[in-house]
Amino acid sequence: MRSAIASPPASSDASHSRAVPATTREWIGLAIILIVAAVLLFWRLGAVYLWQDEANTAVLAVRMLKTGKPLAYDGVNLLTNDNFSAEDKAGIASRTTTAQAEIDYVVARGDVKPDTSWIFHPWGQFVAAAASIRVLGQTTVAARLPFALAALITVMLLYQLVRRSTGHAQMALLAAALLVANAEWILHSRQARYYALSGLFLVLTLAAYERWHRQARGGAAGFVATAWLWFQVDYGTVWPVLAVLFLHALITRRRQIWEPIATGLVLAAAMAPFVVYYGLWTRFSVQLESWGDRFQHSVYNIDLYVVPLIALIAAVFLLVRGRASLAPAERRLVGLAVAILIALSFWVPSVAPMAFVRYVVMAAPLGGLILAWVLVRGLGRRPLARWAGAAIVAATPWLSVPLDGWAPTERPSTAVALVRSEWPTALREIFLTRPDPNRAVVDWLRQNAAPTDEILVNYEDAPLIYYLPNPIRGGVAAFRAEDDSHGPPRFAVLRRSVGFVHWPVFYREVARYQWDQISLAGPDVMWGNNPDPNGKIENMDTANKLVIGRRRER
Repeated sequence: MRSAIASPPASSDASHSRAVPATTREWIGLAIILIVAAVLLFWRLGAVYLWQDEANTAVLAVRMLKTGKPLAYDGVNLLTNDNFSAEDKAGIASRTTTAQAEIDYVVARGDVKPDTSWIFHPWGQFVAAAASIRVLGQTTVAARLPFALAALITVMLLYQLVRRSTGHAQMALLAAALLVANAEWILHSRQARYYALSGLFLVLTLAAYERWHRQARGGAAGFVATAWLWFQVDYGTVWPVLAVLFLHALITRRRQIWEPIATGLVLAAAMAPFVVYYGLWTRFSVQLESWGDRFQHSVYNIDLYVVPLIALIAAVFLLVRGRASLAPAERRLVGLAVAILIALSFWVPSVAPMAFVRYVVMAAPLGGLILAWVLVRGLGRRPLARWAGAAIVAATPWLSVPLDGWAPTERPSTAVALVRSEWPTALREIFLTRPDPNRAVVDWLRQNAAPTDEILVNYEDAPLIYYLPNPIRGGVAAFRAEDDSHGPPRFAVLRRSVGFVHWPVFYREVARYQWDQISLAGPDVMWGNNPDPNGKIENMDTANKLVIGRRRER
């Protein structure tokens, strides 16, 4: 094993080609990591029903299969972006009695095109989900499967990227293992959402950039194609990464500056039609916090859930100290990873409405890469010490204690924690049966509602649209909440735990009729399978039970 972890010669920029061939122990180690990753990613993948954001992806995928486009409105039900802070609360009464009024509103706001084609996210994730649903049917597993597969592939590709760029077997294994040991990355990767796809294309784009930088045949074309595909999956995160990569290309290729400029122009021309179609230059997100608060919380999320700030500082120190002895490919890869995370920490608070973990979790592969590199280069020839260090970082939040004061108020303190709070949560959600509000509602309605019965719901309307054939009224936009032109709602599902909806609208509608109340086994909580730490605030075991109202027939 010692020869397999030998460092590449410092004078070569093609260390990948001189890397020591993998040993049997290395292949066994990689196989174990991939098996553990597969278990964590696929075990009981369909046990818990899709929550609001996931169901948004799945519904749009189903509509893409039917119409060729991810339509927000299918003639019966409407999906919106669920940003309550962007809602015009003063004019809500004028939009709740007809479908067209709300459709005109979201079109004018720029959330969808005039034909209601969805433009709030790029369509790549809908294509992936649609392909799976086409093969496996309209199920929970089908919606999530392509994203979990993308995450598993990411583990393998991260190992290969580190192995080829550094020639260091243990570093590559450590990077892959640390990624799998990131509980938030695992939870987000089990979602029917773009997070795992974005992380996959981040690693692919770095690998493509490395080929282009080495002037491999087709390197520039491969980089353009990979970056373009990433843009089709996540048109937000791609920009700071491309800025870092092209800045590096311009600096390092000053004598051939025309090449990065030409490559950048080709990529820009390929993206331009979609930038215009999605209306990216005119889009504005209503911010829910000040820039300073969003910056602090974004840095905190990176520190605790991607890579500790202490490790980033250590990486910079080791890069400066070893700039003359490190192989160029290794120095370049680690330096770019550090620069990307720094750029991301400023980019996210500047464009995102809040500092959710979902906006930085796709960078988790870079966190694993940097941590593995710091452990290997910082601890010298001590293989066991490196693995022990990785275990401490993966299991405890101790390195994040210095930024504990930057945590959002609902997060647990890292200063008194012995283990990371997200791992017990993740293990319970993956391996144990837990309360599921959306399954409780959907299963009850499947047994008791006719397909034409209209259902009024104040939140988590998208899961009902995915799993049920019924007309669904309400949601954050209060779509048709007071539209009784086709008859009054037969059922009402109003979660008392949700504060960010137009409650007066729902109060008015339910007050028009008399209802029988049915208590369900599911908990009345804001979110179902929300993977973000702020989605775990409520205790599902002690929450009040959900109540469904069934309108009394006169």
